[in-house]
Amino acid sequence: MTDPAVAAPADIAPAGPEEGGEGAEALADSVYGALLRDIVGDELRPGTWLKERELSERYGVSRVPVRQALHRLESEGFVRASPRRGAVVSPVTTADIDELFDARLCIEPFAARQAALRVAAGGSAARLADVLAASEASFAEGDDRDGITLNLRFHAEVLELSGNSLLARSLQPMLGRMEWIFRRTSHAGEPDQLREHRALHDAIAAGNADLAAAIAYAHIERGRVPALEALGPLPTP
Repeated sequence: MTDPAVAAPADIAPAGPEEGGEGAEALADSVYGALLRDIVGDELRPGTWLKERELSERYGVSRVPVRQALHRLESEGFVRASPRRGAVVSPVTTADIDELFDARLCIEPFAARQAALRVAAGGSAARLADVLAASEASFAEGDDRDGITLNLRFHAEVLELSGNSLLARSLQPMLGRMEWIFRRTSHAGEPDQLREHRALHDAIAAGNADLAAAIAYAHIERGRVPALEALGPLPTP
């Protein structure tokens, strides 16, 4: 599963004379990942105008993949387009955070249930265990940046393990916003978050569908208030 929000390429290859087919899609994904990292990392702060020409120079590509990346970021709420003026980085509001948590509550507990059912039917949770172990090790070593990336991958892996590709794709537009929150609240209840990930993995690996769904729901809802408190005052819609 392509996941630029979780593991964006480190470098962007310069645009060639042709940008068609799979190469064009990969280039647009790379530009999207680079733009998202810059927004999440506050290099491009809310209110910053995003001009295609400047961005194409910044990332060493033509305007085509830049335009595609901006459309994708607009659909995910990171960018707001203005007719004849270009695009601007959108502020994140309290309503945006609440909507994200609400949407996750609709998707992730069901995915956890399905993942556990697949394991009960003979599926393997080995990849989920590997991601969890890697995230625990990263935080233990003080590497919060990598740990947060792996935490995002853990959530994505639960949806992959559900076996429902449409369900897995439904999380993709949320991963960028989740990363934006995680990177600003990485110390808000981090030990609890890791314990809850471990409990969720254990329920899925045991094939206990009801418990997995309950843990996933509680894990998401329990993180809402601490995240809002850690983020501090946010703009209102």
